[in-house]
Amino acid sequence: MKIAVDARGAVWFRGTGIGTYTYQLVRGLTREPGHEFMFFLPEGFENQALDTAGSSWAPVSEHPDWQVEQAHMVRTMEEAGVELYHMPQNGLNLPRHLPFPVIVTLHDVIPYILPQTCNPSFLRRFVKQIPHIVDRADMLITVSHYSKRDIVHHLQVPPEKIAVIYAAPEPIYVPLPQVPCREFLRERYGIRGRPLILYVGGFSWRKNVGLLLRAFAFAKKELGREAVLVMPGRAAPEIDGLRQLAQALDVGDQVIFPGYVPVQDLPQFYGAADVFVYPSLYEGFGMPPLEAMACGVPTITSWASALAEVVGEGALQVNPYDAPGLAEAILQVINDEKAKAGLRQRGRDWVQRYSWKKAVKETVLVYEAFSD
Repeated sequence: MKIAVDARGAVWFRGTGIGTYTYQLVRGLTREPGHEFMFFLPEGFENQALDTAGSSWAPVSEHPDWQVEQAHMVRTMEEAGVELYHMPQNGLNLPRHLPFPVIVTLHDVIPYILPQTCNPSFLRRFVKQIPHIVDRADMLITVSHYSKRDIVHHLQVPPEKIAVIYAAPEPIYVPLPQVPCREFLRERYGIRGRPLILYVGGFSWRKNVGLLLRAFAFAKKELGREAVLVMPGRAAPEIDGLRQLAQALDVGDQVIFPGYVPVQDLPQFYGAADVFVYPSLYEGFGMPPLEAMACGVPTITSWASALAEVVGEGALQVNPYDAPGLAEAILQVINDEKAKAGLRQRGRDWVQRYSWKKAVKETVLVYEAFSD
């Protein structure tokens, strides 16, 4: 069976949940025997970085009119004898006329649930295109049962048309000794302080970072003036407001925004942390808590949306609207060595159930359901 996969998200969105999903899926598919794969990648991209050896790949040059771009991709697939097409990044800009089965990974329907948290242009595209996409797709893949329920509810998709396949942390996330990691952060990023509380995951309102700042302020007296809250991430409009809130809470000098951190440096950030906190209000999956757990970091999340399902017994779950309660959980983990060790072990045990090898094999089974 010859299968085409739009792999451009692995390049465009690297470092995000969708980027990680696409990157690891592509790498895994190249190692799957029995099928022939063709990957679409941005024109000029050095495909060796994705290790697509043994598979073909086709460059796609961006065009202001996405329909021109997609017409080129359809023509390329027809000429190559493709029998199935998979779009791993929500299916946006899916061509209207494809002569073979289409699989779409729809990660979540946040634009329907929390539209105020979405970029306006993305929101318009998503709401306009998704009804056509879910209607045209022969099968949808999503990343949690919670997300599947949302898709069924908001888009009236038959449940049997949706396969749940869990994503997983990347293999780079493993336990590292804390002292060298702290030295790395100090030398590379100028970050000092202890205890070190870490948050990774972006600054959208739904991520609930304001509550984390309030919880840090509540815990400040007991944590001490050397404690730091470190929040790496790309520059975003929300950061100015978060800085102002930190100043108003009198923790401005203890909250660190180091900016964009390349994926290869993130394991050292996790390794340096005393606790990882992720109080998000809504996730279709929630990759950062699993990354932290895989690194052996005691992890605190909210019990909201898919997080309760995904982190299970491996993380301490708290009310995402209760800042004093979150502060109490942070202090408990930091001050109680027995609780910290237990949480660290539960996280490492729990995260073992997730693997990209398993996710890729389950994805191939979805493909094979459409083979002649």
